[in-house]
Amino acid sequence: MTKVSPTTHGLLGMLAIQSWTGYELTQQMQRSLRFVWPSSAGHLYREQKRLVRLGWASVEHETVGARTRNRYSITAKGEAALRAWLASEPEEPHFEIEGMLRLFHASHGSTGELVKSMHATGDAAIAMRDELVAYAAEYLEEGGPLWMLEHDLDGANERIEWHGRMMYPERLHVVALVIDGSTRLLDALASFAANTAVEASGWEAPTDPSITADTRARLEAVRDRYRPSS
Repeated sequence: MTKVSPTTHGLLGMLAIQSWTGYELTQQMQRSLRFVWPSSAGHLYREQKRLVRLGWASVEHETVGARTRNRYSITAKGEAALRAWLASEPEEPHFEIEGMLRLFHASHGSTGELVKSMHATGDAAIAMRDELVAYAAEYLEEGGPLWMLEHDLDGANERIEWHGRMMYPERLHVVALVIDGSTRLLDALASFAANTAVEASGWEAPTDPSITADTRARLEAVRDRYRPSS
């Protein structure tokens, strides 16, 4: 059986909504899924071609002026692959946070560098959270996708544009859950980064021996926080 990545299935799910050009598909993935499954543009373009090789998508070459662009559509085989993936067990969660990677190796640097990294990580998390909050506010506006649902306009028969983008209100229930979960995670990351920056600012160095007692207390707190009650 061919081993494919969640990125492949993420693209496949977008094609299940409608057909897209390669550029549109990449833009949609980076706008909608970068909070939970980020991928570079180059990787997304390679995965689009992979979908065609797998027989999960078809490609049509469109001529627009002097340019030719690829338009991808899901195939029946692709629809079956998407359903099989959704019914399978998901991989373990992946956390790809450079600030945490730097924290892991902070013993090789200075306290000032550690504090600066934590501040930057927290600021970025807040900025991402606020972007998602703006999406939620937009979806709540009159005439937006929630308004469409409340007025029995699910969009299945006639697509409606909102702020220059085509809306898919029938998907809003799951999108709202992703926004909720993502904002909670980003809030937790921002809080952790801020607290770590404050604590680390009082260290002589990331290997300061005077904080050994604090380290014991932290490890014991982690153990006890998740220790079974019975």
